[in-house]
Amino acid sequence: MSNSFKKIESGDSIVWITQPKETEKILKRRDLALKIAKGKIQDTGGKIEPAIQTAEAFGRGLFEEYIKKESKEWTMDQWLKPVIKNIFNPMGTGATFTDITEDEAKSFVFSYSQTDDEAVDPYLSSLFTYGFLRGIFLSAFPEGELIMKSSMADGAQLDEFTFKTKLTDDERCENKKNKD
Repeated sequence: MSNSFKKIESGDSIVWITQPKETEKILKRRDLALKIAKGKIQDTGGKIEPAIQTAEAFGRGLFEEYIKKESKEWTMDQWLKPVIKNIFNPMGTGATFTDITEDEAKSFVFSYSQTDDEAVDPYLSSLFTYGFLRGIFLSAFPEGELIMKSSMADGAQLDEFTFKTKLTDDERCENKKNKD
């Protein structure tokens, strides 16, 4: 995938510009996965779990193709860099990561390329974003979890996520309650 990016350096900063062919490939895959997820919500009478599973599978596929080769053992920092470069940038996803430690990072997703379905249904968009990010993250950190703190679908200005490489038993119980 390294040929799909152009590296521009300016002083201490490095910017990677995504080449159009790679962007188109990822967006087509995302659009197909999103349509399948939307169909599963409709086919199951509004149940979201099958849609989240579809989005997670999309995320796992992206991890396998664009991220996995970067490392065998992951730290939060090692995971974030290729995710931003190889997935977020080509998908047009704008995100800020803060409070990055070995075990946790917070993210504010403030923009992403939307399909017509997502523009009409922000709930579907936030649900799909949560699922595909969870799939990418759990591929590197199987004992971890992605926790959605706020959603644009609920009127927030940003989708806010906390990525945790490991959950305590109390956090796992609380997260399960929030999902149910």
